[in-house]
Amino acid sequence: MNISLRFFLSLLVVGVLAGLVGFALTELMHFTQHHAFGYALHGEEIAFRIGAEHAAPQRRWLVLTLCGVLAGGGWYAIHRWGSRLVGFKAAMANPQQGMPLFTTLAHALLQIITVGLGSPLGREGAPREMSAAFASLWIRKVRLSDDDAALLIACAAGAGLAAVYNVPLAATIFILETLVLALNPRVIFAALLTSVTATLVVRYTLGDLVQYHLINVEVNHALLWFALLIGPLITVSVKLFRYTTALFPIIARDDKRIIPLAILLFSLIGVVAIFFPDVLGNGKAGNQLAFAGLLDWHSGLTLLLMKWLVVLLALAAGAYGGLITPSMMLGGILALSLALAWNGFFPTISIETAALIGATAFLAVSLKMPLTAIVFALELTRAPVEIVLPLALAVASAWCVEKGLFDHADKTKTAL
Repeated sequence: MNISLRFFLSLLVVGVLAGLVGFALTELMHFTQHHAFGYALHGEEIAFRIGAEHAAPQRRWLVLTLCGVLAGGGWYAIHRWGSRLVGFKAAMANPQQGMPLFTTLAHALLQIITVGLGSPLGREGAPREMSAAFASLWIRKVRLSDDDAALLIACAAGAGLAAVYNVPLAATIFILETLVLALNPRVIFAALLTSVTATLVVRYTLGDLVQYHLINVEVNHALLWFALLIGPLITVSVKLFRYTTALFPIIARDDKRIIPLAILLFSLIGVVAIFFPDVLGNGKAGNQLAFAGLLDWHSGLTLLLMKWLVVLLALAAGAYGGLITPSMMLGGILALSLALAWNGFFPTISIETAALIGATAFLAVSLKMPLTAIVFALELTRAPVEIVLPLALAVASAWCVEKGLFDHADKTKTAL
């Protein structure tokens, strides 16, 4: 394994920067949430789900309308007057050019603020972009080869994910599975070093936070059958989700019409939030409810449909954001509802564990990262190791249907 001292120090620097980015963006999101919805203003430990539920209905609508103003106006301004945005995958293809620093920072900050104001999209895109942008700045100051520079940008993006979710191993696999697409000692070392460094920085500043606490974890033979059978159903639901997102045309973000459109659609999200406040935010509220078994099948399916709707509205409004947590919420609530039906006819299974299985399978298929999804679920919940088998069964069956059925159908359609 050949790693120069300069590249080794670059990995450490980028890991520290990604950790600081994760800390700063997490604090900014919490600050925005607390002041927007008027809760935990004196240092109390209150979850966003509780704060949003206790906010007055008209306040939820006003906050989401404001979110539309910022989303439409902010992204119009960035695309109209900022430098051309470059994703971290595109930056890897041209690593010496990298990503524009100030435009990327503005883009990432706007994502976090809108999520804090209740946008139903995920928050993980911002730290990945911002960390990769700082890596690009570092590359311009330090002379690295193209291969080292591309790997550094990939590691920075993964380290940003590690920092905001406290998932160093999942972030390492994410780098290998979705960005670098290589497996050798040098790449593994670089990915692991940056992800662990970023996580250590965040644990020092924010503590060793566990995102979700499973209330009842139980693995039995019935759960294994459930996991195997639910995989194909999850894949069908992912395919339907992709189809519905494609139905909404997105106006060019440098078109002034994006501003009134964003205000209108986020105002509609605010109307939904009057009755269903748990659709707000990146999806953590729904995951907390599902993983704690606090939903029945009727309320679960209703919340699933409402979350699905508001995600579509946010995407149609031109908003940016990740889909990791929203995907987990959709898959988790769907699996919980199916588990409740299962328990009416077959040997009983833990609905909370079933929810985690569904969330993992949906994430694996929707974002095309099966290995990352399994490890991500384990690190998010600190679930016992015996849950690995049902997670793997669900992801494997879902992935087989995705690749064996839908990919083949898509190739056949293309050929015709």
